[in-house]
Amino acid sequence: MGIFSRKHEGEIPIGKFNDLAPDAIELARLWVNSERVNAFVAYKPEWPPELFGSLLVETIYTAAGAIAQFTGVSEAEARTRIWQGFDEERERLKDVD
Repeated sequence: MGIFSRKHEGEIPIGKFNDLAPDAIELARLWVNSERVNAFVAYKPEWPPELFGSLLVETIYTAAGAIAQFTGVSEAEARTRIWQGFDEERERLKDVD
């Protein structure tokens, strides 16, 4: 089992993507319900913080593709709206230490 070994009924099944390399590490889990967001992040000291930023950008592109597939919104529009959410949240949290 990896760093995040707890199973949950609402987790995303990875199905055909279960052929991950043996050294693959689950970096994050993001959970949301009507009351809150939970973000769990793994970290290794040898990873630079910029790595997480790069992975978030890759995640945005992947999410935009999924949104386009399931809603009919274009990937470009989905990315624009995701970036809008980033900007709004960064503004809201800018003074949080």
